[in-house]
Amino acid sequence: MAGPNFAAPVLPVPPAQYDQNWANQTVRILNTYFINLQNPGPLRATTITLTELPTSSAGLPTGALWNDLGTVKIV
Repeated sequence: MAGPNFAAPVLPVPPAQYDQNWANQTVRILNTYFINLQNPGPLRATTITLTELPTSSAGLPTGALWNDLGTVKIV
């Protein structure tokens, strides 16, 4: 999910007669919007609670968090 600095796009005003240029512009804007929605971007918070962290690093990708007897570690 996108962060707080991510705004919905402003779509172009439709012309009286729809044309290919307007359709292409609208599709381009929507494609960019959906790509940005899939990129979570940076995370910034004052508090965080992580529940049910794995208790082993086995099989986790690099950068994943896991719980080692109460200590959060990064793979």
